[in-house]
Amino acid sequence: MKRFFTSADVGRVCGMSVPTVLKRFEEGLLKGYKTRGDKGELRVTRQYLLDFMERLGVPREELDRTEASQEKRRILMVDDDEVLLKALKANFAQDSRIDVDVRVANNAVDTLFACGNTRPDLIILDLKIPGMRGEKVLEFIKTSAELNETKVVVFSGYPRFKVKVLKAGADAFVAKPDVKGLKDTVYALLGIERRNRVETRAQA
Repeated sequence: MKRFFTSADVGRVCGMSVPTVLKRFEEGLLKGYKTRGDKGELRVTRQYLLDFMERLGVPREELDRTEASQEKRRILMVDDDEVLLKALKANFAQDSRIDVDVRVANNAVDTLFACGNTRPDLIILDLKIPGMRGEKVLEFIKTSAELNETKVVVFSGYPRFKVKVLKAGADAFVAKPDVKGLKDTVYALLGIERRNRVETRAQA
């Protein structure tokens, strides 16, 4: 059980951005203290966080749920477009809703190696990758005993294959370039809820 929380932790629990958390601290609505140094970081005790949550009307269960989900989730992104991979990785890394360890692969060999080496919780799979058709990679994942709990989201620019890949075992299909839809799908499959409903209330 954590004794102290960072501004990012508070944001995850209360459904607000880090700048908003810092603003509430400066306004005195959130109690805490800054660490020493030119770039002092905010630290909030558990009780101060609970008091802030009560002020906002955030149920205690949000803290329990957030702490339970703090273990890093492993996501493997597979696509032959390295620019897209870099952008997606950065997008997920900047999201305060979840702490993720994102790995990328742009060919079949690296994909199969990463699957065996990291055993990802979820794989974002393009159907067009060098070395092996995406459908074959999907088949490998779904028939592997070591990956039987791994979720697979097919992220493809070929929506006509949606029915086919879902029948083959994919947990979801998202058509490119719907990044928002992709992230919502990923979080739903990992059991991560959006917590932005409190943001408007906190900014009032």
